[in-house]
Amino acid sequence: MNLLTVNDLSFQREGYFAFKHVTFSLSQKESISITGDNGSGKTALLETLVGLNFPDSGQARYGAGVRIAFMPQIETEVVQEPVRDYLEIRRQATGELGVSNAQLKDLTSFMGMSPYLDHPVDTLSRGLSQRLSFLLAVCQRPNVLILDDPFSFQNSFYAHQMVEIFQDLKEHGAGIIVAGSIKDTTLSDEFDSKYLLQQKSLSPVQTGRGQNYLLAFKATSDSMAITKELGQYVTGTFDGQIQLRVSYNQKETILKAMLEMNYLFEGMVDLEV
Repeated sequence: MNLLTVNDLSFQREGYFAFKHVTFSLSQKESISITGDNGSGKTALLETLVGLNFPDSGQARYGAGVRIAFMPQIETEVVQEPVRDYLEIRRQATGELGVSNAQLKDLTSFMGMSPYLDHPVDTLSRGLSQRLSFLLAVCQRPNVLILDDPFSFQNSFYAHQMVEIFQDLKEHGAGIIVAGSIKDTTLSDEFDSKYLLQQKSLSPVQTGRGQNYLLAFKATSDSMAITKELGQYVTGTFDGQIQLRVSYNQKETILKAMLEMNYLFEGMVDLEV
């Protein structure tokens, strides 16, 4: 089922085009990443998709009955309520289509927000505010989830917690669009379709599903010993850093296993580039 069809979409601000002639579609159980440099127009594109900007030409058409949730790059609303109350108010506003109170508690804990439930929203750090904004979007249980630069103030652990949550939404029929920096390794290959926004135009990018990657992790005092199964992927160790060579299909499983063993993810290199 097609959730969103974008056809020849263009938008200009103060006489300058933010993007021109953008065309793509989003289906059920599909995830799309849109990467680009700062100022390339990613935020303007997402805001146009959710109706915050009126396009100069073209259209973005959603399927019948589609529920949309949008996580902005920066929350501009000043909220003084405690995090607990604000989350519950927004959850209730969604009605029966959203998550239950128990599910919201689980999501809050999964994203490491439980210690901050009694803190006023406007006192949160940028990273915590970003996680709260993410929770506000996913608690609506949308058909289409659109996230603007969700990982910019997150460490690798919470970035991958976010990925795990929206991948679960995708498996249950949602479509996902995530925009972020071209340098963000979290966006490298977690997605079914990848696009690059450059020089006002959106172009498809090869997914790299046949490629190999070098994953780098840092050992900590709490790290467990590398298992025999994981040891076959280790290519070298130096000064507490462990490198593993893996294929695309292995990458997510091994990354999750290393994080669960209390290793810090330090980055990833595409060996085919």
